[in-house]
Amino acid sequence: MHGLWYRLMAEERLYSITEAAEKLGVSPATIATWIRLGIAKASRQDDLGRNRYTDSDLIEMERRFQERQARKRTP
Repeated sequence: MHGLWYRLMAEERLYSITEAAEKLGVSPATIATWIRLGIAKASRQDDLGRNRYTDSDLIEMERRFQERQARKRTP
């Protein structure tokens, strides 16, 4: 069981902030702002300490951003 989990984690695609921004259609600066606002977070870091984002991270970022936008529109 642990071997399968490890293989799945090893095969999971990790994105840089630039790649994540391209996939979400925003700028890297926007993701940096989302991090400061608590909308985004990276679930991993590479060997140099740079944030890396999974597909799940990107889905969660988009979901949290949409929720935040909806709250802004509510009177």
